[in-house]
Amino acid sequence: MKKGYWVGQVKEIKNEEKWGQYLEKFMNIVAEEAEKKSGNFVPTASSEPKFYVQKNFDLLYSAVVEFNSVQDAIDGYNDPRYQEALAHLGENKEDVVVRNVVIIEAN
Repeated sequence: MKKGYWVGQVKEIKNEEKWGQYLEKFMNIVAEEAEKKSGNFVPTASSEPKFYVQKNFDLLYSAVVEFNSVQDAIDGYNDPRYQEALAHLGENKEDVVVRNVVIIEAN
């Protein structure tokens, strides 16, 4: 079965406090899933970009999170724990962070 991945890119953080609250909740989910050995919510990469193909598109960092399948990745997004984490970003998330997150399928 192919894995599912969240691929996120953060361009700007506008509210460090709320972003920090979101990250704390997210990392709690990662820890819970690691303890259960579920194979979901596994951070596989997170760093500042080292090379830009498209100029003038500066990012603070990119991250990849692995799931057992695309459906698990979608279910992870809809998970009440993750929705609680997202709630820390508020109703208009772009007031807190400018980012892009996509779910992809890969071998």
